[in-house]
Amino acid sequence: MILRKSILRQFKEKKFQYFGVIILLLLSIMLYVSMSMGISTLDNRNDQFKEEYMQEDFHMILANEVSSDQLEEWEKNYNLSLEERLYGDIPYNGNGTTLRLFSNTNKINIPYASEGKLPEEADEIALSPVFAKAHHITVGDEIDVKGRTLKVTGLVYLPDYIYVLERESDLLSDPNTFGIGMTTEHTLQSIADKTVTQILGNEASEEERNAFKSAVTENYSLLKWMNQEENPRIQFVESEIESSETMITTLPLFILALSVFMVLMIMKRRLEMQRKEIGTMKALGYRNSELTKHYMMYATIIGLVGSILGVTAGAALSIPITDLYSNYFNLPSISYFDWDPRVLVIGFFVPNIILLIMTYFVIKKPLQQSPLDLLRPKDTSKGKKSLLERLPIINKGSFISRFRIRLLARSKARAVYILLGVMFSSILLIFGATMYKGMDGIVDSTYKDIMTYNYAAHFKTLQQEETTKGESPFTVAEADIIEINGEKAKEIEQQSMIYGIEPDTEHIQLQTEDGKLLHSTLKNGVVLSEPFASALGLSKGDTITLENAYNNKTIEKEVTGIAKVYIGFSIYSERSEVNEFLGYPKGVYTAKWTEDKPDNSEDVLFIENKQDIIENFESTSSLTRYSVFGIAGFAFLIGVIVLTLITNLIVEENSPSISLFKVMGYKDQEISRLMINVYTPIVLLGFLLSVPIGILSIEQLMNSIVEQTGFAMPVQLSWLMILISLMIILFTYYVSLFLSRRKLKNVSLQEALNKQQD
Repeated sequence: MILRKSILRQFKEKKFQYFGVIILLLLSIMLYVSMSMGISTLDNRNDQFKEEYMQEDFHMILANEVSSDQLEEWEKNYNLSLEERLYGDIPYNGNGTTLRLFSNTNKINIPYASEGKLPEEADEIALSPVFAKAHHITVGDEIDVKGRTLKVTGLVYLPDYIYVLERESDLLSDPNTFGIGMTTEHTLQSIADKTVTQILGNEASEEERNAFKSAVTENYSLLKWMNQEENPRIQFVESEIESSETMITTLPLFILALSVFMVLMIMKRRLEMQRKEIGTMKALGYRNSELTKHYMMYATIIGLVGSILGVTAGAALSIPITDLYSNYFNLPSISYFDWDPRVLVIGFFVPNIILLIMTYFVIKKPLQQSPLDLLRPKDTSKGKKSLLERLPIINKGSFISRFRIRLLARSKARAVYILLGVMFSSILLIFGATMYKGMDGIVDSTYKDIMTYNYAAHFKTLQQEETTKGESPFTVAEADIIEINGEKAKEIEQQSMIYGIEPDTEHIQLQTEDGKLLHSTLKNGVVLSEPFASALGLSKGDTITLENAYNNKTIEKEVTGIAKVYIGFSIYSERSEVNEFLGYPKGVYTAKWTEDKPDNSEDVLFIENKQDIIENFESTSSLTRYSVFGIAGFAFLIGVIVLTLITNLIVEENSPSISLFKVMGYKDQEISRLMINVYTPIVLLGFLLSVPIGILSIEQLMNSIVEQTGFAMPVQLSWLMILISLMIILFTYYVSLFLSRRKLKNVSLQEALNKQQD
């Protein structure tokens, strides 16, 4: 009972230390549980939605019409399911917003109505929830679409538009400028200037799918074929789930390590301060097991409080995280909350087990000493200096510098702890700064430096007409890299495209990182986009074998350069070479870049407006920029806790010396410089080390997800961003010093006398 009361007393007296450690433990467990359960629920919703509502395995667009008899014959011959679906793009509100409406399907990509019902009559429409929310539309409203009044009957989700992108090349979804919906086929054809017929397919093996594709290309002009694995509207959510798995463990694990390390230092300090109490209790008859149990209670209480609060907060936080992901990816809430027992078990038991085991080894050593040894004062240092203290230049310094170095050299564990804590916070800041700068780099490099055209018109059929001034024809088609330097290449899930361009075109400027133009090298080989080269580990001079996705024809080419195109898996070559590779007549083309907006004729499949892409990217990337402030706030919180815990520990440990300095006439500010500010070089060193480590970590992260996302982010960190990050770290450090100085002021002049009496 007496020992139990002493625990409560210690927690009250040192509440900041124990509270700070509990907060660190809570943060690590909360992050792990919330992210794990949020992603797990998202994964379950995604799997359930695509299975129950028959997500497509592929879709294709043909230049020719296909009869229902032909579809039935294909289904029978290739053991698959096929269904036609119409869609059309319609301007909405006259402010650049596009609404893509689809006809209903019954077998594949079955729509799910989360509210209301699907359209059944003319002039009825159902909208995606994110688009309806962005435009303040509710079920039952009537909206004007091209001068026609349509009644909103429901909110709808489509299995092949989980991530709502207007174009496959887009990176970010923006419901303010693009949305999807459903209407009846008659209504769609009456309000859309042009409709496109998709043929959806599923329930086919890979071999049957390939055989079917070959059969289609023999008799029909295939404008587009996209497998599920290549469709960013489907794969982006799965890529997010995969890429989050590393973050789920890495970030919480590091914070957990900081909290465990801090508990061990506090326990070691507590045992050193209570040597005489431990010796007295052992002399009175307390057994080692009883004392071990007593001191283990500190770690037990910290672990239980931190883990219970962390698991509770994490479970509660996982619900809005899941909803945020679901809204962003346009996933219906088919399942509300999926409890994962493994996450709860890991989040609760693993931190407690690690904490108790490590604490036991810290406690074990002093308890093995005899009562007499514990009652004696701890052996003082025999005067052996560390390597740092023996440096000649150090011994010539002032008393203040020599004292600070001695204090620093004899508390290596704390120096390492501060170094790791500062590096952790700094890497978070570097990561945020790089993300902030990298988003601008993607737009500037890809859409401003490289792609200098304004519009791109893609045609349904091969074109032979001569282009006019301000236009550049090009050919685009699917192509795969199957061999690299004679060895089989890794398979890429994303769709890869080959572009046949004119070497003298002014509408695309293929450049290297140093600004060197690569057009002249196209006669000797091909130029690759940055994501493609990164995903396959390709560099200039490598030899690749390309395969035509339509007729399996192959060609071998040398990589003559890597262009700073950061979006998409793209291959660039001369148009004549690409036409020959695809089996097209020499002078034809499938699309053209223009300066002025082209006519949306019947031959045009779709028109790409580059400015719309840039505006879409910049408006939605603002969310990423705002997240940088969240990262900075989190880094500041971790930094303040870590640094303040250490500096408070220094004040507590050196309170007799602080008291003696006060007796000698030193002011609080001078004593602070002597003892608390001693870790300033460690803070600066930690930040300097974090810059290259942070950049390297981000590069590795981007390389690991480039295959799933199809884009590479340029790691561009300016000196201004580095300086701002340093200022935040120093501000964090000085906030912790300010908090610790308050404790230093409370050290009384009698501490030194009391120590001498002990």
